[in-house]
Amino acid sequence: MVFNKYMLRISIRLILIFIVMLALTLVIGRETRMFSVVGISLVLVALITELFRSIARTNQIVESLLESIRYGDFNKTIRDKAAGLGFEGLADSAQQIIRAIASAKIEKETQYQYLQTILEHIHTAALTLDEKHEPELINPLALNTLGLYNTRRPGWAEIRKSAPLFTAAVDKMGESGRQMIRLSNTPTGKQLLVLLNTVKIGGAPIKIITFQDIEPEIEQKEMESWQTISRIMAHEIMNSLTPLSSLTETGLMLLEEKGKSKDVSELSQKTIDNLYMALKTISDRNRALSEFIGSYRQLSRLPLPVKEEVLLSALLEEIHTLYEPGCKKKGITCSVHPGPEKLKILADDSQLKQVLINLIKNAIEAMDGVKDPEIRISVKRMLHHLSIEVYNSGPAIPPEVLEKIFVPFYSTKTEGSGIGLSLSRQIISNHEGQIVVDSEEGKGTTFKLILPVIESR
Repeated sequence: MVFNKYMLRISIRLILIFIVMLALTLVIGRETRMFSVVGISLVLVALITELFRSIARTNQIVESLLESIRYGDFNKTIRDKAAGLGFEGLADSAQQIIRAIASAKIEKETQYQYLQTILEHIHTAALTLDEKHEPELINPLALNTLGLYNTRRPGWAEIRKSAPLFTAAVDKMGESGRQMIRLSNTPTGKQLLVLLNTVKIGGAPIKIITFQDIEPEIEQKEMESWQTISRIMAHEIMNSLTPLSSLTETGLMLLEEKGKSKDVSELSQKTIDNLYMALKTISDRNRALSEFIGSYRQLSRLPLPVKEEVLLSALLEEIHTLYEPGCKKKGITCSVHPGPEKLKILADDSQLKQVLINLIKNAIEAMDGVKDPEIRISVKRMLHHLSIEVYNSGPAIPPEVLEKIFVPFYSTKTEGSGIGLSLSRQIISNHEGQIVVDSEEGKGTTFKLILPVIESR
């Protein structure tokens, strides 16, 4: 509407100029007085001047609008400049644009302050990197954790200088990842769990990095684990030492009289038989204790994995071939769903097989007496990771047992050593992965091995 009125005014002025020029041409072509020519010429000049004045005033209004936007000055009153010139509508539209931009800027600033307030009060260190790999947002906890105490907006070079291990880990992870590092720029060192994800905002990649000092939690868990291990070891050792001590005392009583050893001729067959049973029991308990200590040494001396590219479908097919005959004999349905044919992981082939064999062995034992028993091994892809899932249709693991199944030497089996799942978790952890379990009554139990996947090239 404003544009139409403006064009109408310009059109009227142009028509008037054309009429006056036509009149001037007619007057000049006839014999007439000079004042007529001068008068018409003055009218023509006045119309042209007014036309330029209107155009210039319109340009002023547009320039004022652009300057207000450029310099962030949203308090200008453009309508005053257009008053009485017929541009009030254009001025009002310009003023509305300025107010809308001002409102949007205020809303943006409010959202920024809201986000900044949240970042300042969360208990996780966070920072974002723009497409030029420079920090955009960083909260105080992140600054303190990285040892940056005298700045609020550090550059990446400054962060690299203060915490080189952190920046090296971020550079190594690329677009996304999860890594645990220890900072060396603090008196005791900080154990950081660093998580990185990349998102696109406005078409530009933004890296979101969150990290947290988990040293206190690790120390607490380590203390609890050692207390549990110590309690279990003390229990197991005492279970062996108590009968050993008792049997030794019994043997001595059979072989001595009044503080002196008996002569061989004084020993009856019954005494010899009792001594034999005592010594045999001592030998059995000694062997059991040795096996227990051997299990501990196996757990504490697990070798690091020798990683190589492993074709997952081939590995699972080998496991299936190994266990299918035994499962058939016990009436257990055993199936494998390996996922994409060319899916590869970086792993120690023998150690990963050891974990899967242990899980399948446990699954078979858990389904004794279960109707229509089933074991299902499947693979699911999850972005840069995959999940190898071992499902069995046996009864659910009780909650009080579930929270202890990865504790070394904890076992609900009379003949179990209690280190199988502990070893499995340690192996998967050495592969930069996780092992988790879901168990629900009526739905069976699933152990999930979550491992990084090799991206196809």
